[in-house]
Amino acid sequence: MTNDELVEVFERDPELYQWTRRTFLKRTGALVVTASLAEMWAVACGGSTGGTNTATTGKAPVPRKGARIVYTQWNSFVPAGDAEVRRQAQEFGDKFGVEVVVQTITQDDLIAKTAAYVQAGDGPDVISMQYSWPHLYTSACLDVTNEVNILKQRLGAIHPVNDAYTKVNGVYRAVPYTIVMNAWSYRTDYFEKAGVSGFPKTFEDMLTAAGKLAKATGKPIAQTVGHAYGDSLTMWLPVLWAHGGKETDAGGKVTINSPETLKAIDWALRAKAAGEVFHPEWLDPDNNQAYHSDNISATLNGPSIYIKERDTNKKFDKVTDNAVMPGGPKGVFTMNLIFNQAVMKWTKEPETAKAFVLYQMDKDNYLKWMAAAGGYDIGPFAAINNAPVFQSDAKLKAFHDVAYDASNKPIGYWPGWPAPPSKKTSQAQAEYITADMFAKALAGTSPQTAVKEAEDRLRNIWEKP
Repeated sequence: MTNDELVEVFERDPELYQWTRRTFLKRTGALVVTASLAEMWAVACGGSTGGTNTATTGKAPVPRKGARIVYTQWNSFVPAGDAEVRRQAQEFGDKFGVEVVVQTITQDDLIAKTAAYVQAGDGPDVISMQYSWPHLYTSACLDVTNEVNILKQRLGAIHPVNDAYTKVNGVYRAVPYTIVMNAWSYRTDYFEKAGVSGFPKTFEDMLTAAGKLAKATGKPIAQTVGHAYGDSLTMWLPVLWAHGGKETDAGGKVTINSPETLKAIDWALRAKAAGEVFHPEWLDPDNNQAYHSDNISATLNGPSIYIKERDTNKKFDKVTDNAVMPGGPKGVFTMNLIFNQAVMKWTKEPETAKAFVLYQMDKDNYLKWMAAAGGYDIGPFAAINNAPVFQSDAKLKAFHDVAYDASNKPIGYWPGWPAPPSKKTSQAQAEYITADMFAKALAGTSPQTAVKEAEDRLRNIWEKP
């Protein structure tokens, strides 16, 4: 259904479209799943692998003329995408006689403010929720199962990660919204100067590349090992998994104290010795700035580094390319940043809020937003997961390929894997336990001590009633 057709439906038949930041950071979570694990995930969580157009739907929500709603999301790293969100909000308001106030704030502020909103029982009508927030704030999120089923009929199956994060005990507490993909952006000119042909496909090859780059260019491969909600998590959990380490087993038994975990730490130590630089102080914007300032040769990040060079900076766009995560002894593992739209229980305009989210997810509107953002996001529904923007620029392929494989099947893993996501996996992720383990070892703590400390912290979470 196109945007104009949606408006006609509204007009023709209205009945048819009838606490503190510290505390919060200890309770948030993240995940991405793969198609090969989708059925296991569905069984573990009592849900489906994303569903198709067979879901039963009721009446679509009807926006109330004269209503006013507030929508809050992060300031993304691509301002043009946020501008399109505002344009569509204005368009929705103009067409249906409502006011939509769009608030954009930093993600770190959104983390703290969402906790405060929930504690107070008051705040925005719609919040764009990161990772597993619908599981953490279930009682504050309205049931949007009907709206998700409407979207399944229109757009097809949902990426399992978005489906899992939005569905709590069989009830959708948020509408699947988007995936921000993380891959490696790198300087092809520096790689060529160092005699490195293409981006490394394995972590062992990365050691060799790091040494050559540091020696030949003085521009290291660099990454955060700090408390960055996106870039740190999507780096260090895949490094752990690729070497066979796991925080827990499928049943939630803590298993991080293993020879495989020590192998992962050994790789990090060898990478540092070879010339790769890991920054415990870096947050999510810092590696972007380092790249744009010509201080590094490669970093793991969302598409924003490349998009800014291509569309705005135009300094290193011709010599920037992107690559998927390297693999380890156990294969290639990826994790991405996830957002979903929650309608809050305190809203006085639930129908208008739900209708606005459906308007955002209208296929035509969604593709316009993706185009405006230049490939920064990928859609979580089958009809919008391989949008034209990804066909228009070959350098975006790596980002598509960390969310969907060559046959367009969803891929990825989640914190706490192979245990299904839960409040416990979320807390472990939000406390950056795995990243801290690597950071301590890289700072000089013995690997065995770093692992034992991580084990104790995980047990403190998992062994509580």
